[in-house]
Amino acid sequence: MNRQKLFLILIATAVLLASCGPSIVVENKTSIPVRVIVRAGGKSEMVLLSRGESLSVEASEGVYRATAIPDEAWIEYAKSMRKFFNDQLADSDKLTGAQLLDVIRSLKDIAQRMQQYEQAASSTASCGGRLAEDSTGLVVVSTAGTGGLVISCK
Repeated sequence: MNRQKLFLILIATAVLLASCGPSIVVENKTSIPVRVIVRAGGKSEMVLLSRGESLSVEASEGVYRATAIPDEAWIEYAKSMRKFFNDQLADSDKLTGAQLLDVIRSLKDIAQRMQQYEQAASSTASCGGRLAEDSTGLVVVSTAGTGGLVISCK
């Protein structure tokens, strides 16, 4: 029984040591969802980040590159939501005053975010960095004053 416990402890330790390699934290500081492609050590990984979200990506020691693009699936979702709210407005006699205000607020929010998406859609941003053994890189996606995407690798 002791050999079995020792064997399990050794396996658990090996798994922990194997997962303690370099990693890259990717943060989305924009108001729209973005896809970030991280290339490191001959591998590519794509992550989808909602606004304000961050995720960690396993990487290998050495040079890495990150590219951010707006998420096209989000714009399709926004268009369908805009249609839904416009349909509700068409039947506004069935809505209470509070419901009507909620629909109008939702339409304004969608319109604002769609405009931000359209400004960002014309841009793709890339950056690069270097990871040392057992280090963590940081990739931050944000929006420039012109509305385009900006990405920084640290």
